[in-house]
Amino acid sequence: MEAAQQHDLGWAWSFKYDGHDGRPRAAAVRVICLCGWKSPKREANFTNPDTAESLLCEDWFHHAEVSLSKVLPPHVHKAIETDTILDLTFPQVDLLRLDEHRPLAAIHTATQLRHLAEAAQRTAVTAARTAGYSWEEIAAPLETTRQSAHERFNRQQS
Repeated sequence: MEAAQQHDLGWAWSFKYDGHDGRPRAAAVRVICLCGWKSPKREANFTNPDTAESLLCEDWFHHAEVSLSKVLPPHVHKAIETDTILDLTFPQVDLLRLDEHRPLAAIHTATQLRHLAEAAQRTAVTAARTAGYSWEEIAAPLETTRQSAHERFNRQQS
């Protein structure tokens, strides 16, 4: 929900026509996004509308998570821009020129960041699989194919 509030994904509830005024009742309801995505049709239950509503919410948040999977969280983007993540014990050295002053430290820092990123990636993939995301949905933010994502990360699931 927090991510959906930070980005305009075109979320809106539509009314469910309940058969008043002599027109037929709606048979089903669905969520539609501005990007063109449509959720599966859910039976319109006018005696207990919360049943369809909870399913629609699940559909929407699943779509929002997939849509936002390539959006860098603002606090992470800010940390990268301000060198917070890359800050070494020598803050007086301009990070962009670090390789000129301490090239071995730059290599070590990049290697450690890669290890941290790989561990975070493995944890995130496990969480996504546990949450029910498909390998195709997971592959998109990994910028790889479904098959490659499955081959690389399925071993850790076993």
